[in-house]
Amino acid sequence: MPESTPDDWMERELGRRPDPNRREALLHAVVEYLLEQGIHQTSLRPLAAALDTSTYTFVYHFGSKEDLVVSALGAISDRHGRAIRQLGQQPTFDELVHGYWRWSVEVDRLRTARVATDARSLVRTQPDLYRPFVEALRSDLTAAVRSALGRAGHASADAEMVVAALTGTLQELVALGDSASASATVERLLVLVD
Repeated sequence: MPESTPDDWMERELGRRPDPNRREALLHAVVEYLLEQGIHQTSLRPLAAALDTSTYTFVYHFGSKEDLVVSALGAISDRHGRAIRQLGQQPTFDELVHGYWRWSVEVDRLRTARVATDARSLVRTQPDLYRPFVEALRSDLTAAVRSALGRAGHASADAEMVVAALTGTLQELVALGDSASASATVERLLVLVD
């Protein structure tokens, strides 16, 4: 038997499917809220109040809080993946890393790094909810780095190390706010890999 979706439940229980346009608008608003507020202790009531809607509306359109969070994290991951694939077209490894770093530390993108940092800290307690998001972010970046390293004649196995260093440096930037130190770390990473 095929897996039931929140939309199937809505149709079965309420006799109608949610409006996909309203769902997309809500999802966009939830993504912006999570990027601004972070994901720690996300609760439907404050979220609904901030977006001038009701918790019932979220349940109606998404099925549960977990489904709402998964959908929002998926949208953030998709946005991140598109940007990484575009950055991955940079001709050299150094240009990829510099491009990724400049892109990541823009004020709007730094919010994504904060959500990713939050999600990494929640993987241990709620792996089903947060691990796919964290793995998707890492996978997109690892593929781009692996490709750039290969083009530069470096071992593609170094991609995991580079991604861990970049991710850790972004986490430090989110936590401490020291952009000069973080940028210097990225420059040092480039020297070490070269």
